[in-house]
Amino acid sequence: MAQSQAGTRDGGSRFRRILKTADSSGGGGNPVIKLLGAALILLSTSIIGFRTAKSFADRPRQIRRLRTSLSLLETEIIYGSRRLDQVCEHIARREKKPIGILYQRCTEYLKGLDGVSTYECWKKAVDEVWPETAMKAPEREVLIDFGKTLGISNREDQLANLARVKSNLQVEENQAREEQTRYEKMCKSLGILAGALIVILIY
Repeated sequence: MAQSQAGTRDGGSRFRRILKTADSSGGGGNPVIKLLGAALILLSTSIIGFRTAKSFADRPRQIRRLRTSLSLLETEIIYGSRRLDQVCEHIARREKKPIGILYQRCTEYLKGLDGVSTYECWKKAVDEVWPETAMKAPEREVLIDFGKTLGISNREDQLANLARVKSNLQVEENQAREEQTRYEKMCKSLGILAGALIVILIY
């Protein structure tokens, strides 16, 4: 931590020395260079703010798509007669990424890994795809727990488990929407304001 703070201070000192050098040459520095520097700072902090805001918007949207995919799985359990890998492949075609990728990975593991349990295939797919999502640990725990009974219990138990999982995800979606309302605009504003503050302090 000390090394990181020292590195930050050193980087800031070097940047200020460069600006002072620019100021001393040419009577206050090249205004075009200063303008470009200020624009780059504002652009960088704004991108950070907007990307953070996007994660707050993406999370409830992805949870909703996940719940929709589980409804498709529920329909297959009630009316269908296909194998689980075929069901996952069908859902993968219906859903956009990252949800579709989750089912596609599960399909590949179910087809290719002989002797591996359904739970292990499901968990491996979740673990692999999760970093590409905006969802958080509570949703992951719900999915991992769901995989423990996937494909091994009777129809009634699987339907009851699906209902419970969708209900839990609904709770998480509601909380995610509250966070989106609370933080999305704030992150965008902070990104712009932080850049403006840095420009004021430096220039």
